[in-house]
Amino acid sequence: MDWRDGRMCSGTVLAMKETQATIQEEGTRIAWSVPYTAIEPPAHAARAAAALEPPAAPQPGRNDLRCGEKVAFEDKYLNTVVGTIVRINQRTASIDPGDGTTWRVGFPLLRHVVDI
Repeated sequence: MDWRDGRMCSGTVLAMKETQATIQEEGTRIAWSVPYTAIEPPAHAARAAAALEPPAAPQPGRNDLRCGEKVAFEDKYLNTVVGTIVRINQRTASIDPGDGTTWRVGFPLLRHVVDI
């Protein structure tokens, strides 16, 4: 938005810095330094970016898991923990990894493990 006359301007990005971009206006060829929050991408670019994203994988729910199944999840240190479901609760599953600990993990965080 040009603050002098209140119209929207389009341009080309010349440089990208840490908090702002330098944009050259198409009509007058003037270079502007604007913060990233002031840049509005064209509508067709947003649709194209959304079309490139893969569809989200379905998250398992309470009805998708059973006691005795092997599942895996990541702990808070991003280590993968593999264990067996010992109890299905209302919103979580109790997992026994076999090392003497027990975990209560939400259903969306669990992944099925298939033995081959």
